[in-house]
Amino acid sequence: MQLQFLGACHSMALFPWDYNSIETLWSGAMNQPEIRKGWELMIDSLLGAIVVGGTGAIAVWPSKNPADGFCLRIPGDETSGRFRAVAWALSNEAPLEPLVVCSGGSILYVLNVNKKQVVGQLRGHGGEIISIAIHPSFPYLVCTCSKDFSARVYDLTMPPRDRPNNPHWPPSTHPSLGGAPHGLQASEPEGVGIGRCVIVLCGGPSGGHDAAVLGAAFHPTYPLIATCGMDRAVKIWRLPRMSPDQLAREDKPLFSSTRIHKARILSVNWLSLEVLATSSAQALMRSKNNRDDLYFEDGTIAIWRWLGFDRFFPASRPKPAKVMRGCASDYQESSSFKLLSVVPTSQSTRHLHITQTHTNDYVIAVTLPERVRFRNVSDLEPRKPPGFPVDQDLVFSWKSKLHLDDEDDEELSLAPVTNHHSLPFSTWKEIVIPNLIGDSLQACTIGFYGSLLCILDSKGQVWIWTDTTE
Repeated sequence: MQLQFLGACHSMALFPWDYNSIETLWSGAMNQPEIRKGWELMIDSLLGAIVVGGTGAIAVWPSKNPADGFCLRIPGDETSGRFRAVAWALSNEAPLEPLVVCSGGSILYVLNVNKKQVVGQLRGHGGEIISIAIHPSFPYLVCTCSKDFSARVYDLTMPPRDRPNNPHWPPSTHPSLGGAPHGLQASEPEGVGIGRCVIVLCGGPSGGHDAAVLGAAFHPTYPLIATCGMDRAVKIWRLPRMSPDQLAREDKPLFSSTRIHKARILSVNWLSLEVLATSSAQALMRSKNNRDDLYFEDGTIAIWRWLGFDRFFPASRPKPAKVMRGCASDYQESSSFKLLSVVPTSQSTRHLHITQTHTNDYVIAVTLPERVRFRNVSDLEPRKPPGFPVDQDLVFSWKSKLHLDDEDDEELSLAPVTNHHSLPFSTWKEIVIPNLIGDSLQACTIGFYGSLLCILDSKGQVWIWTDTTE
């Protein structure tokens, strides 16, 4: 399939629901006979549908009825023209009218697929929106990650705010005029149509991200959300109680650590109740023996367990506590995690996607410029435990290098940078795109429990594979 009319393509999302999804969405509240009939008709028309974010336009392509596909251009778009993130959503006000949520610059757009028009346009972020995450159980909750160091959660069942409700900072008696990174709102209305910001995960030194937020993932069953960012930090936040009258602001997560990866963290996913998977970009490292020798180390995929889950959500307490706050070691630099597996990824990785298959296994799909690699999470080698006790000769070697003066510190010149590859990737399965013009693959996604694979390149071409085995 070719979508050259979109120009350069930047993002792709696969329709995520099937016939049985209505039994789990909204905690089963919509699983009623009169709604289920319409749900099955909607799935018949959109099963396998793809939404692609291009330059200045969004394309929706149903795989069963390609003639029903359409391309929608945003009128009056003042952004750079590219839709960097796209996702599918649903509102319980109209569960049979699927929505597409996309970002253009710092603006969040909501599109109604049935009406083929924009039904919401929301502002609030102070920087470009990098990614969008949808709650797996309540698809009207949308999390946007931005370069303004913050993440915002929107409720698509509420209208935008007409006026800000920022708190005042003593001694002033007037509402604060702080910016978006502090979780505050601008003086103008929030937007038009549908959608309202109900939670802000603030950035800053008190516990939030210190750089751009690159990814987020809702916990499927507990009021938790994990975020990751440019500051090498993974943070797990408690979702506060959402109110239509009050904007909830969180600045202290339940978990925060920068010791899982060596470089910026690009994505985060929940694999089970307390196990997460995160992936990082290549890391600029310095040689131990030569300070002028710089090299790029491969990025990594880390599978790790959050050890503080039972402390905040004990099995003996059926409902979460109303007030949940960790200590300083939790939201500054926590050690409550255990690395289960750490594997390298190629330095040319452009996109990573993790999905659950019909066998309940999780599969990792890594998009490279000219191919896509796959691996089952259960096949990853466990992390080797570090040696103990530490070699005494190594301790004395470290001690001899300690000094309090800076006589040996000199101005560092620009050192040459080389690439360092950790391990070969022969254990990964891969698909090489035939007759690909240039190294242009952009992203891939796997849907329907591993039976459908879609690959997108930057020039508007989409490849689709389906599982034909019974």
